[in-house]
Amino acid sequence: MQYSNIVQQVLELARQASEAPDSAARQLIEKDLRTFLKTLKAAEIYMLATLMYLGRDGGGVAGLMDRYQQMSDSFGTPERAIDQMLTKNGLHKYLRNSLKTLETAGIEVDSLLTTHIDSPLALLNSSDDVELSLGPWCCDRCGQVISKPEHGLLQWLTRSNDGHCIGRDLQIVHVNHASPLGLPNGCCPDPSEEFARDGSGHSDVPLHWMLEPDGLVRLLAFIEEGEFPAKEVSRIMMRLLIPGYETAKPYFQKAIDAGIVDDELPKDYFFQSQLGDIVANIPKLEK
Repeated sequence: MQYSNIVQQVLELARQASEAPDSAARQLIEKDLRTFLKTLKAAEIYMLATLMYLGRDGGGVAGLMDRYQQMSDSFGTPERAIDQMLTKNGLHKYLRNSLKTLETAGIEVDSLLTTHIDSPLALLNSSDDVELSLGPWCCDRCGQVISKPEHGLLQWLTRSNDGHCIGRDLQIVHVNHASPLGLPNGCCPDPSEEFARDGSGHSDVPLHWMLEPDGLVRLLAFIEEGEFPAKEVSRIMMRLLIPGYETAKPYFQKAIDAGIVDDELPKDYFFQSQLGDIVANIPKLEK
């Protein structure tokens, strides 16, 4: 969605809320406005706050991007910026005033977060041409790339406690013949050492099998049986089964800090569009 359309939609919902016949109707519209704002990227929200204050305080557009930086620094999170905007009864008036100021200065709204020379997102790549795929994976033992499923395993250790299986060290690792470590056990643990440690036995399944429906059932069974914490299994699920997840994983926090994606979902959870944005901008995030 073009940024000008975003601004217009926020302006219209804010106007409807201000003109609502009663508090109940106003609350419903404000709820819709909040829901819409929460679908936006962090940078889009901070720029809305910037435009709100430009329209409220007046003045020209000089230093507009400095104001943007102040907004992102002072609010800290998009949620706080949303809360601040929704407390302003004149939000629609402020946005209308800022649009007039931008028009007078010859600045297009759609340029603010795309081509504006001072924009913090001006150099970001588009995810439109990014094709997300499964893998390659990073070995949890040696840290090297597992280039194809046939070179990998899902491995774990488990022991019995009063008839209940307790698992640990659920990991994605190289199969022995593909391991760069060159040890007798490659990237897998030494079975005798692990058994001596706490009585745990070693289990593994081929990575390519984990990418099939039965692999998903195996992971869900870990949760159902309480063998592993749901949080631990869910991360493995996403690494194995969500296109682009493993590629984007090392850059999650940098992408959040840069405003490329937000962190409204639980930690390490991202939609496909967000993963695409991260993958598209890996070269810049590595700088």
